[in-house]
Amino acid sequence: MNLKNAKIRKIVLLTAIAFLAAIYAVQLVTGSRSPVKNFILREKPDTIIIENSSQTVKLFYEGGLWYVGEEKNSGDDQKIEALVDALKNIKTLGTVSRSPAASELDRYGFTDSQTLTVKAEKSGKTIRTLKIGKNSETNLSSYIKLDKKPETLLADRNLRSIFEVKAEDLEQKIEQPQSEQPQAEEQTSEN
Repeated sequence: MNLKNAKIRKIVLLTAIAFLAAIYAVQLVTGSRSPVKNFILREKPDTIIIENSSQTVKLFYEGGLWYVGEEKNSGDDQKIEALVDALKNIKTLGTVSRSPAASELDRYGFTDSQTLTVKAEKSGKTIRTLKIGKNSETNLSSYIKLDKKPETLLADRNLRSIFEVKAEDLEQKIEQPQSEQPQAEEQTSEN
């Protein structure tokens, strides 16, 4: 009888171990999905259009230089490259809404008057559309929509502060040389 109980006990323990191992494996597979995602744009855009309710800023890349506006004023390459980098490498912390309902759009700042839209084009073809809504409560990140997808995502940084620019902010600043004023020579009298 002892031998029979030992066999049953062994079978129960091995079954419990197998069951717990299966649960552990399922948790490893399902638990490793991080909500953090990186949206990387492989191509460098040659045109960037930043639109909000009051203005449109167009940036053009030609001959290795950036230009601002239809007049093609020389752009500040360092500032514009920072915009390009922010547009090419977007990191999100998670999905906050999948609903296209008007109340949800208003909640996250995607009404026409609040939305900031950034389009990246390459050879006339749109390669990324970024819609930026309100900033989060901490003001450290923004609610965004990417490439006409219905999901509202939380970006890892405040993209609104990066892309809320005026054309004159991105133009190359040319320092005017100060007009040279003749300096009076000191005359010393030797007595």
